[in-house]
Amino acid sequence: MNRSGLASRTKKRRAEPVPLVIISDRWGGFFGPLRNLVGVEKLCLLFYDDPAFLEEMMDANADFIIAIMDQVLDVVSVDAFAFWEDMAYNHGPLIGPDLVRRYMLPRYRRVTDFLRGRGIPYVGVDCDGQVETLIPVWLDAGLNFAYPFEVQAGMDVLAVRRRYGRELRIIGGVDKRALAKGRAAIDAEVARLEPLIREGGYIPHTDHSCPPDISFANFCYYMERMRSTCERVAGGC
Repeated sequence: MNRSGLASRTKKRRAEPVPLVIISDRWGGFFGPLRNLVGVEKLCLLFYDDPAFLEEMMDANADFIIAIMDQVLDVVSVDAFAFWEDMAYNHGPLIGPDLVRRYMLPRYRRVTDFLRGRGIPYVGVDCDGQVETLIPVWLDAGLNFAYPFEVQAGMDVLAVRRRYGRELRIIGGVDKRALAKGRAAIDAEVARLEPLIREGGYIPHTDHSCPPDISFANFCYYMERMRSTCERVAGGC
């Protein structure tokens, strides 16, 4: 099928009110993908030992993302796009925000400006761990949503909203550990997040993949409680 035929079929599917989100998992970013290529220790040292090579890799990745998305956007409209980084652990990022601002922000901005120019309103980032010091850099780079906000790494989505307002849309922040503890813990966790659900600009979601100690019954109960809360306070999530 040629591109015009694919575009015609895709537009018909997109007539339904279902958001299309592209997550460039593992290869769309400027730290995580490079870490996959050279290893985390080597990458961190490159910021000091060979920044020219580092920037060459980052520019190549920006070119790669733009080239792929240019073709995608020729045939389908996209509602949101997310970079993938996973560049933090439970106490902070693997490199300081000054390095992120110097080396990564210009590449984020280049890709983000391209995507916005092609009609994508929401551009964000997937990064696990404690990312508090990275949020201002992401906002300055034009990113307007982030996830998953791991609770056990000290990320509190209520505090994040108070600090940054609705300029930063939030996905995640539901403490997955509560789901393993039973109905009372699940009720408490949903109640904790109800003000943010009510305010909007937030998609409640577990703060990472669900571990195997969560029973199917507990997960079903959590989904029902979250559904009913969303319907009651926000007209659905």
